[in-house]
Amino acid sequence: MRILTLCLFALFLGGCAQSGPSAPELEPVKLYKTEAELSGASFKEMGLVSGDSCQFTAQDSPPSITSAMLSMQKRAAYKEANAVLLHHCEMMSSAPGCYQVAVCEGTALHINF
Repeated sequence: MRILTLCLFALFLGGCAQSGPSAPELEPVKLYKTEAELSGASFKEMGLVSGDSCQFTAQDSPPSITSAMLSMQKRAAYKEANAVLLHHCEMMSSAPGCYQVAVCEGTALHINF
């Protein structure tokens, strides 16, 4: 009887863990690398955004500019932007908490298509 009770309890907990609310899906955010690409577009600035990719120790895989850009685009999506105008990306060594880090910064935009 104890085993049956434990099995039912485990099934109940497993069901509860799966029935939680799902995370909201973020819309894709287009990356613009130059202001010329925005020529003639109507847009609203949503604020500055940044993204990073950290290499915690010398033994970890190196940071990636691509990952830093993706992180920046994700943060722009949370601001309800649908585009980012990239300002710059750079690799830095010995950043706080990171052995080496890639950082990208830009402006989140909402473009009216």
